[in-house]
Amino acid sequence: MLVIAHRGASGHAPENTMAAFLRALAMGAPAIELDVHQTLDHELVVAHDDDLKRCGRDKRRIKNVHWDDVSGLDVGAWFGKEFTGERLPRLEDVYDILPPSVELHVEIKRGSSVYPGIEERVVDLIHKRGASARTVVSSFDHAALYSVRSLDEKVRIGYLLGLTTLQTAFREMKDIDAESLNLSVRQTLARTVKAAHDRERKILVYTVNTPVERDRLLKLGVDGIFCNYPELNLWR
Repeated sequence: MLVIAHRGASGHAPENTMAAFLRALAMGAPAIELDVHQTLDHELVVAHDDDLKRCGRDKRRIKNVHWDDVSGLDVGAWFGKEFTGERLPRLEDVYDILPPSVELHVEIKRGSSVYPGIEERVVDLIHKRGASARTVVSSFDHAALYSVRSLDEKVRIGYLLGLTTLQTAFREMKDIDAESLNLSVRQTLARTVKAAHDRERKILVYTVNTPVERDRLLKLGVDGIFCNYPELNLWR
């Protein structure tokens, strides 16, 4: 079962920062997940929320600011004083530090309805980095996933379920050839795992942070988990 570092090693360092990604790499994480938004001047910024209130206490929407306006913000001090001075990374910055063996799961938080052209910029960056084989693009915004597929027939796609019914999800996954159904622990039932596997789709589950929960999902046949503690890969 694949253990994916959720927003990096976010149990040990501030989420979606270079510190979290480097910690995950140091801990031997085989895969890393992150979230992407877009600034007004079209920079792909790694952050979970569409503002920085939670991590940087900045209420401005990322879509309404230029990269230079937010690039210097401290997004680490909230987690611990040793992380004071951590800055917002861009998606291209993360690719700079990733070894070729590490898989990257890129969640587009919202598509072109909020961030015009974001799908094309993500796909272009994947191509530029020669990272198609090791990058999976996911989103709760399923229109964004359709857009990604229209841009590239081979890009890997993960379908985040959210409130969508399974019937609709499996139909849309077939439309866009999504390789995995990504869903929460609460949504993960034996019959759901079987239904996905019967359709030759993987099941990836978030957010799993204990060996007990990991082992329960392993018994269900889950293919991967997103966790804040990459050492879950070793606790056996």
